[in-house]
Amino acid sequence: MKGRYFKLLIIVLIILIPVFYFGVINTKVSLKYETNNPGDCVSYVTGVNLCKDIEQMKILIITDIVLIVLLMLSRKKIVRD
Repeated sequence: MKGRYFKLLIIVLIILIPVFYFGVINTKVSLKYETNNPGDCVSYVTGVNLCKDIEQMKILIITDIVLIVLLMLSRKKIVRD
């Protein structure tokens, strides 16, 4: 892999972190306004389990960070200039 493609990949992965975080915030807003009780997780508007969506976004953020760290640690093996 060329160095510029590696940098582009890292940049895209870094940009995805705030996108996923925005997804968590957006889902929490939906959780507040689209459920009847504070303990409910299923939206009465869409029928989607919002708690599951929040957990999936958190897992995506953690996976993204781990992937960035692993790529940076193995950079010399991956990048061929």
